[in-house]
Amino acid sequence: MFDNQGLALTAANTAAADAYNAAATEWLDYRVSAMPTLKSAIDADPGFCMAHCFRGYMLMLFGSVSVAGAVANALEKAKSCTAGATERERRHVETLEAWAGGDPVGACARWEAILADHPLDILALRLHHFTSFWLGDTQRLGGGPASVLGRWSEDVANYGNVLGMRAFGLEEAGEYAAAEKLGREAVERNADDMWAIHAVAHVMEMQGRHKEGIDWLDYPLDQWEDRNPFRGHVWWHRGLYLIAAARHDEALALYDSSIHDTSTEFYMDAHNSASFLARLGFKGVDVGDRWEGLAETAERNADGHALIFTDIHHVMVLARLGRFNALRDYLASMRAFADSEDTHLAKVLDRVGIPLCEAIARFEAGDAAGALTAMRELEPHYIEFGASNAQRDLFHLYAAEAAARAQAH
Repeated sequence: MFDNQGLALTAANTAAADAYNAAATEWLDYRVSAMPTLKSAIDADPGFCMAHCFRGYMLMLFGSVSVAGAVANALEKAKSCTAGATERERRHVETLEAWAGGDPVGACARWEAILADHPLDILALRLHHFTSFWLGDTQRLGGGPASVLGRWSEDVANYGNVLGMRAFGLEEAGEYAAAEKLGREAVERNADDMWAIHAVAHVMEMQGRHKEGIDWLDYPLDQWEDRNPFRGHVWWHRGLYLIAAARHDEALALYDSSIHDTSTEFYMDAHNSASFLARLGFKGVDVGDRWEGLAETAERNADGHALIFTDIHHVMVLARLGRFNALRDYLASMRAFADSEDTHLAKVLDRVGIPLCEAIARFEAGDAAGALTAMRELEPHYIEFGASNAQRDLFHLYAAEAAARAQAH
């Protein structure tokens, strides 16, 4: 049996393989049905090695320590099924083990090795792209899709998704014209490709084409109701255009309806919500009590250090609200984690993440000059947090506001 790209799958029956392939398509389209569909593949074949591995991969994408036990369970089951698996499938299991063990750089290297032998492996490509994004590795982000694109063709399933990934990598490297061309082509091929829609939105944001951006994301608010929380991030981009156009009432309405999702605690919801309110605040917009709606989540996740970018946004919330006791506890937990772990995450947290969080705390406590000094020293290292140029721009806005306040005093 085979996956959507024609690569061998070790599945016991057609039902399991078909469900696996459907789950892969749904996952690429950010559909909430992806995990239940994958579960049906495992139900059809409990010994389906690649399905268990895929489940572990999906859980890792939650970006939360709360799923560590479930990831470990999926990994254990995948490892127990490797005897009859293909060499490619076994390499995926080894990659999941590296990633789950706190080695995203090693995981990326393993996905690259898989792609060298199997350039049509969409799973390896998309996960490599995702992880490179959160490593802040722009070269790998664009290089992964670029390295295999010549081996793909229009008649291979998910070709448009590869174009979308390539488009986003080009955008982050500042190659805006090429990025937009490929991104638009990807959307023409698959109107459900939210990553490609998002890539074009990034081009317009970085070029200040806010009116065009509003038009590009002119969808009904229920357009992506069947998608996972990434949909809130696409709405976040439309919100940035509205802020730039000084359409602040519309921006707040979009925040309430589509950007701030109270039904989940997905890491990107924390990023979208806190950064959006901060940007409005820097424009002098009164956001009412909306910051309060983020505080409980921030406090509840004080020990959940899975993504530095998430930690920073939780700290922003606590600092903005003046919850300095909770903030001290959060920073103490970050320091304890950084001191106790020997992982890429812990090292970047110690070197860059904690100092920036401390600078934000100083800013909100009234020490604008001290915050500015720290932020200027850290600025060259912001890319190590991962995320996009547009997302990291928030930290430059903090520095600009700190400079204004310091000068005023």
